[in-house]
Amino acid sequence: MQLSFLVSLHWGLSALIEAAVFVLAIRRGLFERLPIFTAYLLLLLVNEATTAAVYATTGITSHASFVTAWTLQGLLVSLRAVVIYEICRSLLSAHQGVWRLCRPILIGVAVVLGVTAGTVAGRNVHFLEQFILTAERGLELVVLGILLFGLIFCRYYGVRIERHLAWIALGLGLYSAIQVANNTMLQHWLQYFPLWNDLRNFSFNIAVVMWIIAIWRPLPTKHASMVLSGDKYGELAPQVTARLRELNSRLLEIWK
Repeated sequence: MQLSFLVSLHWGLSALIEAAVFVLAIRRGLFERLPIFTAYLLLLLVNEATTAAVYATTGITSHASFVTAWTLQGLLVSLRAVVIYEICRSLLSAHQGVWRLCRPILIGVAVVLGVTAGTVAGRNVHFLEQFILTAERGLELVVLGILLFGLIFCRYYGVRIERHLAWIALGLGLYSAIQVANNTMLQHWLQYFPLWNDLRNFSFNIAVVMWIIAIWRPLPTKHASMVLSGDKYGELAPQVTARLRELNSRLLEIWK
């Protein structure tokens, strides 16, 4: 069984957009700021090229295609989880006390997702497929939760979010929202509805376009995202509210 012309065309356009955002990321020096996210963009291209080659060689329904597709999907899901950790670190690493509180929570959530996926998949004959599906569903839900919490936190404490981080997070959040909706209730009623299927298929392309917007302009100077010492922290009073400084100071005292 071979891919239809429309599917092949969509695949080719997707690969072209992903290549564009990766090249732009390299030109903007994004690897120095977000190395994991840049590696994720590269893996997207590797996924497209490898999957297309295997499908063309062995057919879309072959065992080799099945293993290749799900293995690469597992790598993408795992790397996307690390991307969320990287974005949170970029937002909060300047506030060391806050970051020390959030870091173990993020790691704990990742461990719980892995154990849950392994437990659920262990009951299924197709272990690899079920493990990745369960992990992906949990991850998309966690991404939404983290982004909503992060938005509320930054809004409450007046934390400034750099433009490129905001657009990258919005792209991840949009894709996760579509996937969560599909993986919960909508799949029971709209799985055969063409418009919903198209929206689900193109949601990732929209996210990639948002990432292009994120790095279309030159990135801000690197010193703005450096980890701050206690003395330097007070110099950023216009950007950091008194409540956040107080929270950060108390958390630093707790970690001592």
